[in-house]
Amino acid sequence: MKYFFLPLLFVMLLGLVLRLAFLGQIPQGLHRDEAFLGYNAYSILKTGSDISGNFLPIHLESFYFSPNGYSYFSIPFILIFGLNSFSIRLASFLFGSLTIPLIYFLSVKLFEKNKNKRLISLLSALFLAISPWHINLSRTATDNVIVLFFITLAVWIYVSSNKNVYLRVLSYLFFGINTFIYQAPRAFTPLLIPILFLFTSWMQKRNRGKLLLEIVLFLVIIIAPILIILSNKNLTARISDLSILNHPQTKLVLQEQITIDSVAGLPYPLIRLFHNKITGYFLTMSENYFKHFSFDFLFLDKGFPDRYRIPGSGLLYIFQLPLILIGLFLLFKKEIRTGIFLLLWLLISFVGSALTFDDIPNLQRTLFAVVPFSILSAYGAVCFAHPASPLRRIEASRQVVNMHIKYLIFSLCILFLMFNFLYYIVQYYIQGKVYRPWYRQDGYKELVENVNTYIPSYKYAIITSRETAPTIFFLFFGKYDPALFQNQTKNIDMEKSDHVSFANYRFSEEECPLKVDPKTEALTGEKGILYVNSSLCKDPKGARVIDVIKRADGSEVFRILDLK
Repeated sequence: MKYFFLPLLFVMLLGLVLRLAFLGQIPQGLHRDEAFLGYNAYSILKTGSDISGNFLPIHLESFYFSPNGYSYFSIPFILIFGLNSFSIRLASFLFGSLTIPLIYFLSVKLFEKNKNKRLISLLSALFLAISPWHINLSRTATDNVIVLFFITLAVWIYVSSNKNVYLRVLSYLFFGINTFIYQAPRAFTPLLIPILFLFTSWMQKRNRGKLLLEIVLFLVIIIAPILIILSNKNLTARISDLSILNHPQTKLVLQEQITIDSVAGLPYPLIRLFHNKITGYFLTMSENYFKHFSFDFLFLDKGFPDRYRIPGSGLLYIFQLPLILIGLFLLFKKEIRTGIFLLLWLLISFVGSALTFDDIPNLQRTLFAVVPFSILSAYGAVCFAHPASPLRRIEASRQVVNMHIKYLIFSLCILFLMFNFLYYIVQYYIQGKVYRPWYRQDGYKELVENVNTYIPSYKYAIITSRETAPTIFFLFFGKYDPALFQNQTKNIDMEKSDHVSFANYRFSEEECPLKVDPKTEALTGEKGILYVNSSLCKDPKGARVIDVIKRADGSEVFRILDLK
């Protein structure tokens, strides 16, 4: 271990720098989801309640009843650094960085009988530290980075527990925490734990007492909370809306197929045998599932949501592809138990996302896969490069190439690795700043600052909701008093909090609150009011443009006007 301490420390520092540098400025803009989580954390810090007035809520009513775990983890950072883009992203940064040493210790346990276990573990940590997938999400306020930390921690404790009952219970508690942080673990965790149990019980005698404890812990800590959540219509509203079972396209295709078969004169029982909900939804789910294994999704910038895309850069580096394949092949040849475990972990990582129809293939809901991908890459790299590895022994025995050519190939591989890494750094920190910034609500910070500068001279402001939810940005960037907001909106349905008016702000669903009425050819506004139109609106005659808000790429997003 002492020989790997300094390299591991270097890898951890590298991961810290990549996740912390310019955290408040990059990614450019603050997405509405980040603002919702941040301001709710600020509201709980100041009042003990979220913006809807719910005391210490587990789920946020104003955020489509999504789990509120991230907001609680953000409170200490907001207390120290205030409410801003930097402080709200620090929880992701912290847990993302802590996952790097965790994957090292997990890999040590998985390969405890392998004499190269420390090297494999160090490379696993390195691949996670420089992972575009993990870095992208660790630099935004998003729940799944925290979930991945607790999943990795729980798995490590589980495989380390042996006969220690207390460690096994602790592992289940960490698994259970994820149920209240993010939606995706509610599908992933019930699949992972049985696989984990079989992995640790491989070739061991079954102990009835241990098996009974395992079942009780699984049912009480994992299954029961999930069933309670699923029985609540409000808490499953988001799941229901995104489920393929409610996607109209599948139903329309099924109905079309039935109609075509009926016109062709096929017997009805035969029609229903081939064209029914089971086959229809299974085909949709299968299509969604296998999209996550595409080259475009994993190695190019074709993943969703759009706000996480980095131009020309995928979730994994291209150099990892052969390493993953080599790692899988040799694991099944030499260490089949670990190979099966990592492969199954990888396969179930995409199940939850496959059951939805929005933003497919999805990189956010499937972050669980980055751990097995990193470990497989590391194992493949050791097998390829280490002199004592099975691959090198095979090469040596067959005398395929001489040592000079081997070193040349290895050097070229290192250069290709460095090029991949540096290319990603340039794309993320430079190109990414101006790459489709409208998906990250760029411009709202400047809009709030400018409107708050001008508004003392006006009765109130009318602001378009054209871009996205303006209310939360005026709350967040204006650091508006949460107690005052809760009092002003206590009789309003906060499920529709995207454009709830408050104080001197009126939010309009019109793209152009100030415009010329086509019927009367008169301006729709009045003097003494500040207007914010979308940049897509033409400036009406008789109006004065006070300011123009631009995104990082120079494109206009808002125009601030009043009447002359």
